[in-house]
Amino acid sequence: MKRIPSMIFLLAIIICGGIVNEAQASIVINQEKTGKYNIYENMEILEDREGKLTINDVSSPTISKQFKANNKGIPSYGYKSSVYWMRFEIDNQQRTERYILEFPYAPHDSITLYEPTVGNEYTSLYGGDLLPFSERDRKHRHVTFELTLAEKETSTYYVRIKSEGSLQLSVVLWDEEAFSEKGLREYLLFGIYYGATLVMVAYNIFLYSSLRLRSYLWYVLLIFAVSMTQLTLNGFAYQFLWPDFPWWNNRSIVFSIALSNLAGALFVNKFLEVRNYARVWSRILQVLSVLNMGIIGVLLLSYPLALHLVTLSTILFIPVVLTTTILCWKRGNKAARFLFFAWFIFLLTGLISSLSDAGILPLNIYTRHASLIGSLIEMILLSLALADRVKIIQMEKENAERATLLLNEELEERVQKRTEELQISTEKLLSMERSRRHLLSNISHDLGTPMTSIQGYVKAMLDGVIEPCDQNYLGIIYEKTLYVDRLIQDLYDLSRLEAKQASFYMNKGKVGEFIQFLNAFEVDVTSKNIVFQLDSKLSQNQNQWILYLDLNRIRQVMANLLSNAVKYTKENGIISLEVIEFEDFYKKYKERQGHVEEIAVSLEKKVNSHSGKSLVIGVHDNGKGIDSESLPYIFDRFYRADAEHYDTYRNAGLGLAIVKEIIDYHHGMIWAESLVSQGSSFYFTLPIYTGEPGENK
Repeated sequence: MKRIPSMIFLLAIIICGGIVNEAQASIVINQEKTGKYNIYENMEILEDREGKLTINDVSSPTISKQFKANNKGIPSYGYKSSVYWMRFEIDNQQRTERYILEFPYAPHDSITLYEPTVGNEYTSLYGGDLLPFSERDRKHRHVTFELTLAEKETSTYYVRIKSEGSLQLSVVLWDEEAFSEKGLREYLLFGIYYGATLVMVAYNIFLYSSLRLRSYLWYVLLIFAVSMTQLTLNGFAYQFLWPDFPWWNNRSIVFSIALSNLAGALFVNKFLEVRNYARVWSRILQVLSVLNMGIIGVLLLSYPLALHLVTLSTILFIPVVLTTTILCWKRGNKAARFLFFAWFIFLLTGLISSLSDAGILPLNIYTRHASLIGSLIEMILLSLALADRVKIIQMEKENAERATLLLNEELEERVQKRTEELQISTEKLLSMERSRRHLLSNISHDLGTPMTSIQGYVKAMLDGVIEPCDQNYLGIIYEKTLYVDRLIQDLYDLSRLEAKQASFYMNKGKVGEFIQFLNAFEVDVTSKNIVFQLDSKLSQNQNQWILYLDLNRIRQVMANLLSNAVKYTKENGIISLEVIEFEDFYKKYKERQGHVEEIAVSLEKKVNSHSGKSLVIGVHDNGKGIDSESLPYIFDRFYRADAEHYDTYRNAGLGLAIVKEIIDYHHGMIWAESLVSQGSSFYFTLPIYTGEPGENK
């Protein structure tokens, strides 16, 4: 980016150098010289503002004095409605008699050469792009006239020029040999230029068919429009494409320039994806596109208006495109770097040509062909930009293929892992379905067995087989009704807890008081000839913490857990309660070996998610334990690890499910650990009440 000012300065030096050199050149017409004679260096000019003067008028002594000598190189008057007359003398001191008079600017509308004859009379020769090409004096892309100059004679010639476009009064006299050599060189150079444009068109159409990127179509249109502009400016279009349509030839240059601006705006907008980098400038380019489409429409109605509008559009187009490419470049679009230099050179040379056509800059060989040179350099740089774009696309494709390969490998791993998980889940579901059926059968049996017994005993009493007042049988009937009532109550409680319809009466209480509450369960345990222990690892300060709980529901939790512990612990065994702060428990837990990974993950989540403090209450027994296959399901409703012994223990598998729902309501967590033949441990947490908003609700 820092090289841009130096490039502008260098280009300005080259152009200005050309201007100075041309201005310093001085060629005398009657000087002995071969080949080429610049008539414009020794001619006089008269402006006819009203366009009414005739050859007789301008050759008369009165008006003849109004001619002014040209001393500023090639005269260029821009876009004027005046008619201009040129007068020059040719003093032929050579033996050569046949010469070619050339007006090397093809877009002039009307050029009339007045050649002197006998008796101060003049013969008119006509040219210009309003005259059908077939009627020209010589079939050349420029207006040319063949002159026969007598040796050692001086002749005065007049030229009348009128044009709605740019007025450039360049006149050159050639001998036939030099003119032919010049023509061969020009056709060779123009052939290279137009051949290059044709190759670029074919190349970009091929790219579009491969990549399907619309920007390549806009670039093809741009190359076509620029080539048509150069064909029109250089006279080839009128000579070879539409020689019999002077009306269209007169307007084709404005059409080509407007089409170039339109295609350029569309190409830049699409190729650089300007909408993603500079949305405002993208809209400005869209406005310029619409403006140039409007100019094409205006051209059908008014050529002068369309000519001025297309000049304005070109002048506006230059800073807009340069600013857009700079912004896209600065904001990370790598493709903009080649595009910037291409447009910078092309637009600068186009501006130089436009300003020289308008008469603002001097007209010389550099300014006249600036747009041609710039368009060639632009095509070279844009081909680099397009090649770079293809390279970027190829790299993106390779990266995408690599990413796709990695993604496929990752997906395969995920699918395999998911398949394994589904297999495990399916096995669990099948196991739970078997358990459900088994448990439903057990529950039916649990309800059916006592009801059958009750019906049998009552029937026996009614039939007189058993005495109605037999206390033993009445006691049996009473126990069975209590069992049925307890089973029904458990089902009712669980359904209400799961539906969040159970009633809880939350109250505050100190941790020390809660420990005394736990100690009251000693009687229930020792009455079964089992040792009871309560181990509190809390400090005096921690005993002052506040719990927020429903004490009756927690009593239900402890009753279920202790009932299970007593059930699986033999006489003289040990059941112990442990109370510890959660962080201390977690530190000890992490140090233990052989712990279950799932529980460790759950505890880790507990540590990360709960910012306050919690108590951990543990219930330990040294009974027969729970096997590893049953352990993950013990808190599921209707699940019973000892289903084959349900008659012995009278357990329908609802107690632990109820316990889990109660602890969940208190925002705690419950889990279990067990080793077969070594006992089981059940843990649950209760948050410490902080009184902060949203806590302990």
